Amino acid sequence: MKKPQPNILIITTDQQRKDSLGCYGSDFAVTPTLDALARGGILFNRAYAANPVCSPSRVSLFTGQQVSRHGCWNIGVNTPEDTITLAHRLAHAGYATQYVGKIHFQAFHSPPELSKEHCMVPGNGWRKEIADAVEQKEALFSGPYYGFDTIEWASGHGNYGLTGHYGKWVRSQVSRKEFESYLYMKRLSESEFGGEANEWGIPKQLHNSVWTANRAIDYINKQKMESPFFLAVGFEDPHHPHALPEGYPLPVDPKKVPLPDFAARELDDKPDYFKQAHYGKANYLGDPSKKFDNRLMGQILGFDYSTVGEDDARLGRATYYSMVSLIDEQLGRIVDCLKSNNMLDNTIIIITSDHGELLGDHGLWLKGPFHYEQLLNVPLVIHWPKRLQKGRKSSALCSLVDIAPTILAATGVEYEQKSVDGIDQMPVLEGKKESVRDSVLSECVDNEYHIRLKSVITRDSKLTRHIEEKHGELYDLANDPMEKKNLWNDTASQKEKASLMCRLVDYTESIEREKRGIRTGPA
Repeated sequence: MKKPQPNILIITTDQQRKDSLGCYGSDFAVTPTLDALARGGILFNRAYAANPVCSPSRVSLFTGQQVSRHGCWNIGVNTPEDTITLAHRLAHAGYATQYVGKIHFQAFHSPPELSKEHCMVPGNGWRKEIADAVEQKEALFSGPYYGFDTIEWASGHGNYGLTGHYGKWVRSQVSRKEFESYLYMKRLSESEFGGEANEWGIPKQLHNSVWTANRAIDYINKQKMESPFFLAVGFEDPHHPHALPEGYPLPVDPKKVPLPDFAARELDDKPDYFKQAHYGKANYLGDPSKKFDNRLMGQILGFDYSTVGEDDARLGRATYYSMVSLIDEQLGRIVDCLKSNNMLDNTIIIITSDHGELLGDHGLWLKGPFHYEQLLNVPLVIHWPKRLQKGRKSSALCSLVDIAPTILAATGVEYEQKSVDGIDQMPVLEGKKESVRDSVLSECVDNEYHIRLKSVITRDSKLTRHIEEKHGELYDLANDPMEKKNLWNDTASQKEKASLMCRLVDYTESIEREKRGIRTGPA
């Protein structure tokens, strides 16, 4: 008798750091569900995002391809619609496929005719645009979408995330006047810097994290045991704006949250835009008349991080970590649903984030073209009681591009190996090997002509090459995990630098190789 195929549940958060979870050693985080899943599965300490911002990293996770291969190189760029994803492959093998929550395979700050995930066009009229959109009677696009049979989506975050199926549902629960009140937040911090704490009047039962869990639970309850499913769940939080629903207590005490880790002059040996971002001057680089083309991605207009006070930093951070607690609470509901349907043992649960958040470390907040560990080294917990040993912590290098080939290996679904860049991590998951990688690649293109960087990361080192620039970064992660000392020009480190540069070239060539056309004759 053929063994039943495992269900697949991929849960992504947005902009979540490892230190937001108790299972990663945080003594202030409140995440009992995720901690229990880590105890019942395997936790990766060295999992890396393929890119430090949303869309490129998400597409890499679901395709198994590096950013320079799949083509979605920045937020605001649509993924080519003929892109083959994990959902296509599993659907072909008989899986039912569904995505709920934030997807971000296409731009959401663009005109609706250019994106199926349109949220709103930035400008002074965005609140009215969102409020008008949820009043429209025609049905929202619900798939098929990049291999998923059906989708229930939301784009944006917080008060500008009341969009898509989520926004329409909220509007169905309240009057237009009440809905419009949710499009505003009140700043709790003294200063505005992107990572500040806000007060938001939306009730908990209407919050996006609760809605996302509700839709996941509804989908699971409708599944039949004889047919496997692939469910992707995308939580919008803890991406800024940092805010909790009305009346929700702050689980994380601001007094217990450490201040940002930033040493005076640590940006002196970095590319100029690091300091410009620190002082709020890196929003529009180059020609100011071409604002969209010259914006430093992931940063917000004019925020001078050097002026952020300690109380504001602690409160902004505590609110961020508390947003993770709310997600954890909702994740507990999803796990309970799997248990009640007798599905937990044979469901592969993968929990990760598209990238991290700087939270003031290195003098920077939010995200952007910075390859610091706080942005690239993301949480990754995999839980599959039927096959995996419990309570393991792995220091094996892993890239989010490994998720797709690992799932395909676990389910026995055949695929052409050269169609992905990731590596099957099942030997690590099953304890047969300590590691299947000796390095990972992360890439970032802020602008096609202006800020481009590639990093190769090994067990002990990280090298970042800033393309067509004289400067670069080299860190001894074993002895300098906070990346304070740039060894790029250090005489004693030149051999290691040369070795890592060779690895970087090897990565680039391997991707180019798979993109080459077919030779049909000798000449």
